[in-house]
Amino acid sequence: MSNDNQNDETSGAGNRAEVNAAQIRESVHSIDLSGSLAEPLRKAIDNLLKVAKETVGSADASVLVRDGREGGLRFLVAVSELEEQLLQIRIPPGKGIAGSVFSSAQPMAVNDTSSEGSFWSGADEKVGFKTITLLATPLRCGHETIGVLEFVNRPGDPPYPPFTPEEMDDAAQFADPIARLVDAYELAQLVEALFNQTIKTTSEEASGGELNEWLNTVEAAPEHRDLLTLAVLLRNIVSRGDAERELCRDLLQTLTRFTEKRSASGSSYFNF
Repeated sequence: MSNDNQNDETSGAGNRAEVNAAQIRESVHSIDLSGSLAEPLRKAIDNLLKVAKETVGSADASVLVRDGREGGLRFLVAVSELEEQLLQIRIPPGKGIAGSVFSSAQPMAVNDTSSEGSFWSGADEKVGFKTITLLATPLRCGHETIGVLEFVNRPGDPPYPPFTPEEMDDAAQFADPIARLVDAYELAQLVEALFNQTIKTTSEEASGGELNEWLNTVEAAPEHRDLLTLAVLLRNIVSRGDAERELCRDLLQTLTRFTEKRSASGSSYFNF
């Protein structure tokens, strides 16, 4: 075989390898796991919010969640004719009734927003709406406030009757299960993002560094970022080999026993 033929075959094999590599990259990057875990949770939040709206007796209702690390809020779900517009709204940190409830973790009812100095009209102005009567209660999960549950106006025309103490209690009862669903939804989104990013890392050797770089760009609540960081660290450790995996498992089991013992000791300390 001549050198020219050998060069042609080598060149052809190289081109095929490049084409195959390009096709593999395209196929991998087209994988999208979004919606497989989080979407059913979002629908559950929407369904529960509809029941809460009817129980409390408001015209509209919404769930606002943390937006970024500075204390801002955004609409996650809204039972309203203006849902699409509301989902585009971002409430600056500390602004409005929702911002006050989020920062203080205390519920608040307002009979007339025009006489409430802390009311932020920015959302109304952007969507062409008039909030008159409002009830907001914090969404808490563990020791963290993760959002706000809001009820706005009453069915029919103003003037609207104020929200009653009984309705505030009803709102608080719905806040707990909605908060747990919101927490699960946000965590499911991060898990999906981690799955996608893990699949799309270019090589096993580079995947650890790429995941760490990606992790630095993720916007998430502190407790969720910690869980994600631990997941990436554990993945990097267990991929090193059997010895590293066994050591990691032993350390985690030891830590689990320590925390369980400490928790039991603390509980018995206060049990008179």
